[in-house]
Amino acid sequence: MYPSSDRESANPSAIHPDTEHFTHRHFVHRGGTSRAGFGKGDGDPLQAADCDRGAELLDPFLGTSRVIQRLRDFSYKVALSESPVLLLGETGSGKGVLANWLHANGSRRREEFLDLNCAGLDREFLETELFGHEKGAFTSAVAAKPGLLEIANHGTLFLDEIGDVDLQVQPKLLKVLETGRFRRLGEVRDRFADARLISATHRDLTRDVCEGRFRPDLFYRINIIVLEVPSLRSRCEDIPLLVKKLLRCLGPQDEDVEVDCSAIEALRRYSWPGNIRELRNVLQRALLLSEGKVITERELHFFPARFEETPMPSPATELTLREMEKAHIITVLAQESGSVQRTARRLGIPRSSLYNKLNRFGICSGKF
Repeated sequence: MYPSSDRESANPSAIHPDTEHFTHRHFVHRGGTSRAGFGKGDGDPLQAADCDRGAELLDPFLGTSRVIQRLRDFSYKVALSESPVLLLGETGSGKGVLANWLHANGSRRREEFLDLNCAGLDREFLETELFGHEKGAFTSAVAAKPGLLEIANHGTLFLDEIGDVDLQVQPKLLKVLETGRFRRLGEVRDRFADARLISATHRDLTRDVCEGRFRPDLFYRINIIVLEVPSLRSRCEDIPLLVKKLLRCLGPQDEDVEVDCSAIEALRRYSWPGNIRELRNVLQRALLLSEGKVITERELHFFPARFEETPMPSPATELTLREMEKAHIITVLAQESGSVQRTARRLGIPRSSLYNKLNRFGICSGKF
């Protein structure tokens, strides 16, 4: 994470707490061979099912489409690089799987792979997670805690939704990227970290820079190598293969489940705003509803109704302000897969205010 010429001068013993094991809801595994966990609205769909037969699902290039082949070719060139990598793509498209693959096929594969989802984290919590803190740094700091940068030393740190990093934390992250130096909260001496950074976002960072929500200097530092993960609707020819692989893990251990032709066509026609994550959820529901070893179109339920299929009314329809507000909240909530925390952040309002609006408009976030 800092220039290679400085690596020999760093003191690894000061920053390599190998005996520490962290378990936290925002980062879910350590070590190059671990697989990510999966919770509602978080994690990665191809790593979601904790199943021995699901090991094959860790291939981020599953498919034969041209867009996935281009991604595969570029990724093989990028894997051995030490430069920061920025992964762009819609929510649920498989950015976490690709980050894991880049680490597993890179020069740091025998070292730690740690990931942190930055969405919705406030400044203080994010600083503690990244940089760690000393005992007594704040009221609840009853013991010293190393941050992810220390634990990922010589390995890889994956920051998902980096576009949500607090503006006050961004310059500190930039310093680590440029010099490898940082300080724990409550500490006066510098520490060193040599970790490769892989970051990801579904946001338009260029727009965020222009609107003052993301520092341009940090943007240029993480934007050295960019990999764009295609949406599922741009590679619909890969759906049959993805379905087969997902069902091998989601289905019963002792039998194979098939999908008939009409169901496959329905899956290919759908627009998949939630991408592979949504495909996984649809298949999981279908397995529960199916009565045999074959899934038909009848078992497929694409709910709730997706709002891009019903165009927003034009100004000529003279929507009231209340109707426009409700429609906008529903749209953002659908894009964020029902996450109230991320929706509130995008809308720029507290979660309590969003809950009040959901109640007032009769919107149930659990249906998304």
